[in-house]
Amino acid sequence: MLLDAIIPGGLPPGSSIMLVGPPGSGKTLASLQLAYEATIQGKDALYLTTENVPSIVYSQAQGFGLTLGNPQTSQIQFVDAYSWRIGMRKDPLASSHISNPGNLNEVNMILTNQAKLLRPKSLIVIDSLSGLTLAAPDEQRIRTFVHSLAMRIAQVDQLLILVLEDQAHDRRLITNLRSLVQGTLNTMVEENEKGQLERKIRMYSLIGANYTTRWFLLVPGVNGLMLKGGESIE
Repeated sequence: MLLDAIIPGGLPPGSSIMLVGPPGSGKTLASLQLAYEATIQGKDALYLTTENVPSIVYSQAQGFGLTLGNPQTSQIQFVDAYSWRIGMRKDPLASSHISNPGNLNEVNMILTNQAKLLRPKSLIVIDSLSGLTLAAPDEQRIRTFVHSLAMRIAQVDQLLILVLEDQAHDRRLITNLRSLVQGTLNTMVEENEKGQLERKIRMYSLIGANYTTRWFLLVPGVNGLMLKGGESIE
């Protein structure tokens, strides 16, 4: 599994994790990998998209070797919270549609109700929380939304991944949001000596678990993404 080298046994069910990084650093790819791994472990994955339509997100996953299977029967269920931004109807791959992402109470309720239908220890991804802030820019509402959703997810023993673009928010808000969840994963992208872009990931914090804070390369593998190396970068 993707994070086994970072967290033995993977992310604990019932926890909420913030996945923070700059654009192009692999946040969506890592989230899709985790969703794929949930399905091959016999769990479900609920994936809310705010940055693109589900069809394109699905194509991205396939392009990185994630064999998600038939989109109509896949255990990854997409919630479309993007089509409204471009004046489209619900994407055909979406199991449900959010017509007003600015109403965070509606978003929270839809995700909570959907979570109750998932098998135990399944995964819920919001990709991204930054996309929701475009529709609901009030910081207090965002903090209340994250806190409430994290509490409900813990009650039904699911796992929540909240994707956040760090360059879209000030440090104070990111720090406040981190305080509402159990852990933070960071991604980064940099150019190596050969002029190639490298994506890296690390566990920044995780309450009540053993983990390493070393950075690992995110590289294509046989079954999607895998980790390579492991170095301390401060």
